[in-house]
Amino acid sequence: MKREMLVISLASILILSLTITLQSLVIFELGKKSGLVFADEDVIITVNETNASFYARYAVKNYDEVTNYWIALPFALKPWDVNLTINNIPSDFYWTITYVDSEPLPFEAIRFKVQIEKNQKLDIEVNYFRNFEIVEENSTEYGLFKYIVGSTRSWSQPLEFAHFEFWQEKASIKTLLETRDFYNWMPEETFLYFYFTV
Repeated sequence: MKREMLVISLASILILSLTITLQSLVIFELGKKSGLVFADEDVIITVNETNASFYARYAVKNYDEVTNYWIALPFALKPWDVNLTINNIPSDFYWTITYVDSEPLPFEAIRFKVQIEKNQKLDIEVNYFRNFEIVEENSTEYGLFKYIVGSTRSWSQPLEFAHFEFWQEKASIKTLLETRDFYNWMPEETFLYFYFTV
């Protein structure tokens, strides 16, 4: 009888230990990052009397054995003179269209491939020019620059950090109009809106 109780007690302890270990492994696996992750971004937008110049640095990290990924970068309005570099090396891209979650219409986008080893981080830099919109409110006209942030949701993970600077240049004088910083950020909206006097 004592022997049976000892065997049952040991079996119960073993089963409990295995259950705890398996639950810990499941929680660990669910908490692990996998695949390519969009980690952070720095964006500088400068508007003048006729158009806007745009610079962005996007950081991506790879947590998987896969080393080649395709990325699509959508635009609220189609830009021109687009320059793309990956870790300071010029990169090719092609034009396509893509959808942003909850928006019914597609957006013009560039699509490009990144090659990135496991546990490596890459900086993707993009420069371009594009138009802004003119909107009217209370009989006053304002410039509006819309920037797509809703595409971040397609990465299924919040950005660690995002920094935005919005500048205006008039008569060769640049003025910082606003900055915005976000931490652990998963945008709920599709666009960020930047307004300015024209």
